[in-house]
Amino acid sequence: MANMSTTLKPAWAIRPWPHDVYRMPEFLDQKMAAIGWRATGDLSRLDREAIRARLKESYGREASPQSLGQTTGILDRFVNKIAVEDAVVIPDGEHVYFGVVTNTYRFKPEFQPEGYPHQIGVSYEFAGRAVPRQSLDSTLFDALKGRQTVFAVPAPNVWDVIHNPSRYAVDPGEERKVQTEYVRALSEGRMAGMNSPSFEKAVEQVLTLYFPGLTRLATTASPEGGDTDLKAELPGGVIVRVQVKCFRDNQGPLDKSAVIQLRNSMEAGEHGIVVTTNRVADAARIEADADASKPIGIIDGEEFAKLVLDSLKQFDDKDLWTLGLRRQLGVR
Repeated sequence: MANMSTTLKPAWAIRPWPHDVYRMPEFLDQKMAAIGWRATGDLSRLDREAIRARLKESYGREASPQSLGQTTGILDRFVNKIAVEDAVVIPDGEHVYFGVVTNTYRFKPEFQPEGYPHQIGVSYEFAGRAVPRQSLDSTLFDALKGRQTVFAVPAPNVWDVIHNPSRYAVDPGEERKVQTEYVRALSEGRMAGMNSPSFEKAVEQVLTLYFPGLTRLATTASPEGGDTDLKAELPGGVIVRVQVKCFRDNQGPLDKSAVIQLRNSMEAGEHGIVVTTNRVADAARIEADADASKPIGIIDGEEFAKLVLDSLKQFDDKDLWTLGLRRQLGVR
């Protein structure tokens, strides 16, 4: 039930990727939200400095001072700042879930091997259905662009959604359910018939709708270590090069090496796109913006699924089979 007090409680955004694994279905099913950093153990009753010390002990050799400071802040917010009856917002691609905290921080060792032992209890609003991100006001929409795992967002805007659902288009759920299952099947590598070559073909089918004339190239690395899988020559002499990376969740997020590999195959003035089945590390997105003469965009698994579902009417049954779907809006 939504908080109806006159004084608005704080609101927090939490990303549904603890330990780099997509867990939105678990968040909803288990009525909780969680974060990773499983090696730290139980952080109950630890203040910020004690959390920093525990992090340094657990990850000290791997973490830079800047990373250690940022992670300390994330864990301190999750463990010590989030309170019962605070609002929780889970940004999930083009959709956003809203909830209210029912239990503060608890460490659940049984979920430590799976990577999400740090949890809070959450009662999700709207029967667990999402709100389309585009329906949010600009202040909240922009606030959710934050990249940290846990961060504060404008409470009045969040509580306005929770208290006034009729102003917002709550997603009916069916297409979102399919999109969620599609992303998970892609990223976990369990979609029947989907492997690196077939995913490249699927990407070609989808991107051809946006870049007519897209063709597949022989996979031959350049002397500089560059590689292009797909290429389109657009009117006006615009060249678009595409690198396709089929990863599983257990291989971790796309790193910057894929971006560097594509850039090394590009000439100045050309455009690049990296498409992956999984999520994308911050370092890869930073690297994509590193050279203005060779701009590179990144499409992660969530965005690719959205492109597919937005274009269903343009695919025949054979196309859908290649994309891992059935005509009756289902993942095969």
